[in-house]
Amino acid sequence: MATKKTIIISLDEDLSEMRSLLDTLDIGIVREYIQKRSSAHKSSYVGSGKMEEVFEDSKTLEFDFVVINGPLKPSQHHSLEMKFQKECLDRTGVILRIFSEHAHTPEAIAQVTLARLRYEQPFLREWVHKAKSGDRPGFLSGGAYATDVYYEHAKTHAKKIEQDLSEIAKQRAVRRDKRRVKGYTLVSLAGYTNAGKSSLMNALCDSDVGVDRHLFSTLSTTTRRVRGIKGHVLMTDTVGFISKLPTDLVNAFKSTLEEIFFADLIAVVFDASDPIDVIRQKLQVSLDIVLPKIEDRSLIILGNKTDLLSNSSVQDVKEAVKQLIAPYEVFMVSAGTRDNLESFRSRIERAQGQSYTITANIPITDKSHRLISKLHEIASVEHSTGTNHIHLTVRCNPEDAEKIKGWLGSIGATGIDGANDAGENAHTAAEDSTGNGGDPLL
Repeated sequence: MATKKTIIISLDEDLSEMRSLLDTLDIGIVREYIQKRSSAHKSSYVGSGKMEEVFEDSKTLEFDFVVINGPLKPSQHHSLEMKFQKECLDRTGVILRIFSEHAHTPEAIAQVTLARLRYEQPFLREWVHKAKSGDRPGFLSGGAYATDVYYEHAKTHAKKIEQDLSEIAKQRAVRRDKRRVKGYTLVSLAGYTNAGKSSLMNALCDSDVGVDRHLFSTLSTTTRRVRGIKGHVLMTDTVGFISKLPTDLVNAFKSTLEEIFFADLIAVVFDASDPIDVIRQKLQVSLDIVLPKIEDRSLIILGNKTDLLSNSSVQDVKEAVKQLIAPYEVFMVSAGTRDNLESFRSRIERAQGQSYTITANIPITDKSHRLISKLHEIASVEHSTGTNHIHLTVRCNPEDAEKIKGWLGSIGATGIDGANDAGENAHTAAEDSTGNGGDPLL
């Protein structure tokens, strides 16, 4: 049973996403009011006549909040709180409330706090102005306290958090550089909230990242090593997207989102069980955030939750998405049943760029074992021990091939042979997934 109750006021008949957001907060909806308008009224949001109708009707209801299914201007927010004498939350305020409840790590808490402070500042300025004009000096139903003092404190606090997050971003960049020096390939899972990114990570990495049916269950990035792949591959689970994601939230989570933008392979995940028009809308939101910042990095589209569809429906969704998305590869998988995850693993292996294969026989010595350990840091290595030698197969990036051959020669290796085995198909697929060219949704 919901612990809090609200009424919803909306200019849009589609309240499905707002209902999901409120369900995540365990807030029950006692009534929904919809007024079709092309734009919000400058003070009452839905128009003075409709607002009076809503106000009179709501007198018979018990509720804790007034929720507006859209963005509010400071003057509208002030007017509505004064009218209802209840806390008023617009769409951004609801999302921020969810983020605040789901933030558990110090970084996530700092990011959410920064976003909230930036969001509140225009409203605070309005309340300060109204207080000086003689209106009630409260804010967000906080009662009669010195709003102007709180406003100055909020500005100072936000500046301090910005500095702290800047340092965290630098530390992330250092970690990424170190991983690349060690030969790690970085894969990120991005996409709309509740698409099943955390479930995919658990299935691919044998991890135990928390999974929740509610929206925005993941706010902190989690990085784990991908299992079942030869080579060093790290996968990062990232915060989910949502339509009309507030700019302040995007900016506050900049250091977290960079884990997406700087990955070697980006998998944009969507819920394949959604209707195709919903899939299109959610993919558009995701790609609008990702594409402008990924330069020429590889990107693929990953349809999850295929276990909720019939085989024919899976193919129908895949074909429909391929028509919508250009020029990206589309994979259909299920984290729940692990169907077709091997195809995704194969695509990740291609992203490593280890298209050059070297074979050699090396002596059984301490130097050889030390070299094998060293090779594991930058390449995929297989070896088998014979009677008087170790047979070695190394898959590496072409630019490392001559260096590795030199190392092998220095320890007395024989039969050193190498070839680029990328092949025409791998080359074509890599070109198709670079993310270059045109509008992603045709």
